[in-house]
Amino acid sequence: MAMNIITVIPFSHSKLTGELSYFTVTEVPIGAIVTVPVRSKKYQAIVVNCRKASDIKAEIKSADFQIRKLSEVKANIFLPENFIEACRMIAAFFAGTLGSIINTLIADVLLENSHKISPPLPAQASLVHEKTGGRIMAVQGDDADRLSSWRSLIRQEFATKKSVVMYVPTIEDCDRFHEALERGIEGYIFKLNGNLSAKTILSTWQKISELDHPVVVIATGSFSLLPRNDLGTVIIEKENGGGWITRRNPYIDLRQSLEIIATAQGKNLYLADNLLRTETLYRMEKEQVEQGSPFKWRSVSTARDLLVNMKVKQIDREAIRRDSLRQTLEERGSEIITTADAAEGTEESIVKNETTDGVSEKTPATERPIKSLKPRFQIISEELARLIKLNSEENTHLFILATRRGLSPTTVCDYCGTIVICNNCSAPVVLHVSAVTGKNFFMCHACGERRSAFETCVNCGSFHLTPLGIGIDRIDQELQKAFPNIEIFKVDSDTTKTNKAVLEVLEKFRAKPGSILLGTELALNRFSDKVDYSAIVSLDSLFALPDFRIQERIMYTLVRLRAQTIRQILVQSRRSEEKVFDWGLAGNLSDFYRANREERELYDYPPYSVLIKITIEGRKEIISKSMSDIQTLLTPYEVSVFPAFTSTVRGRSIIHGLIKISAGSWPDANLVSKLQSLPPDVTIKINPESLL
Repeated sequence: MAMNIITVIPFSHSKLTGELSYFTVTEVPIGAIVTVPVRSKKYQAIVVNCRKASDIKAEIKSADFQIRKLSEVKANIFLPENFIEACRMIAAFFAGTLGSIINTLIADVLLENSHKISPPLPAQASLVHEKTGGRIMAVQGDDADRLSSWRSLIRQEFATKKSVVMYVPTIEDCDRFHEALERGIEGYIFKLNGNLSAKTILSTWQKISELDHPVVVIATGSFSLLPRNDLGTVIIEKENGGGWITRRNPYIDLRQSLEIIATAQGKNLYLADNLLRTETLYRMEKEQVEQGSPFKWRSVSTARDLLVNMKVKQIDREAIRRDSLRQTLEERGSEIITTADAAEGTEESIVKNETTDGVSEKTPATERPIKSLKPRFQIISEELARLIKLNSEENTHLFILATRRGLSPTTVCDYCGTIVICNNCSAPVVLHVSAVTGKNFFMCHACGERRSAFETCVNCGSFHLTPLGIGIDRIDQELQKAFPNIEIFKVDSDTTKTNKAVLEVLEKFRAKPGSILLGTELALNRFSDKVDYSAIVSLDSLFALPDFRIQERIMYTLVRLRAQTIRQILVQSRRSEEKVFDWGLAGNLSDFYRANREERELYDYPPYSVLIKITIEGRKEIISKSMSDIQTLLTPYEVSVFPAFTSTVRGRSIIHGLIKISAGSWPDANLVSKLQSLPPDVTIKINPESLL
């Protein structure tokens, strides 16, 4: 029997896993899924080449490694060659490996069960894709308009015996769009996302492949490969929403990856949202993207808008401190005994506390750590209070959006400015209140670590720890105090942990006119019916983020909420002079785009450049040396080095390096090769969501 040498790439997130060679007597086609031994373990891998051993004898003899035998062929021709080539382009753009890209773009359950769902399949469901179009189009409009466009498009595609796939950023979006589009095409519309069981995913895949009728698939990005050769159109919905960037290495933008695959396969592609990204609108301006439907540069809404200026006059700092201390102690249920020294004009607060063994003791307040201070500003304006009362009297529906979870998103030391951070991962912690004990605690939203909020500053020892920003729990407390007779329904990832729980709360809210729905973006993503009134308590914490995308994020939130509101939208802010409020509340998309594009051009941000962020974490002296070595390695490319936005713990630091490349010059093969050669502990992100 003739011996064959196959080249494979293991599916691994490791940057060190490249091409490997094995011998086999079987002629294995390119695109097959195989199992190969790597050191002492076995990995799944994709075959990228197969050659006769007799044709490459010289290469085999000169090889400085032993070629091992192939373990097992799991699935023949599972991946089309044009899909593999598209993944190579994606790997080059995001400086990753081919194996890691394929591993990210195809759900684990499909790779692990490829032998069960591989060809032979019916001819109409062949995995050999045929080119049918290749146009890229943009659709900007409200949800109702876009859904109407998709229904028309589906009818047109079905009439020409073509299937449609819509990709969305989150599982919640997958459920919502499936529900909105399924009427009239039941039996021909399917959804695929990571929340489904393995059994359901495999069953759905098989149904999609076997149907002798065009289908519609609503899916998340890890289902970039589908068993149909009649796919004519790919839709990327909510392309300006969050959730498109993968959360582990390789850090890729699924929107761009899906576009590269669709283009390589000759599919028509639609990019759609209420407000498209500045990058997409710029491409349309440069005629790289067409208008896919009558384009809306103004978001139409029946809702009146009201912007409430929440600025307050400056007050004596020491008076604020004493008042905040008093309120905090009252909140903790401590007994306050105040003595005043008329001669000196000073005041000393003594707090009566219960010790852990139940013995009372008197301790000077200035020697006791403070869990939290009450906000120094008003949370519910008179205008919002009137809106709440009006909603209750009219038995209508009011939605109040909170941009952050917990009581306060950030806590800082008044004396030295140190931010309270997580002991594990150094991310800023969020102040929460326990629903069981009523006590405050710090929680890290990055790694989940919890600890008591009863502490002092780790830097200077001060007890003056001040919570900043307004979280959903703080708003909830204020609403219940001010409106005890109005029912408040709450939706956030801490309270409603499952999709079922979210839907149950939304249903109760709908059935209770006059009530309030208080929720984070999770609620905004899930409810599709419009509300009579809506309000945003504060977006101010977002302005504090030194990030070039933040204005677009705020504008996107305003436009979406405005589109969901029938009668009035109210926004509170201490930064009411920001132009984004004028544009957002008026639905003026064109002026916002022009201003945002000009600002990005001024500072050479995308779409005028490609940003490459390099991150290292470790001991300060070590990572400083490592970053210096990286700067030398990447010469002549200039690497701007800056520290992370957050503080660090346990002697560990985080530093970033930033490279700006002209948009038309990327990917640069030389720089990509150098980036791919960096150690595994160096994180690389191309066009990251944030520079922080």
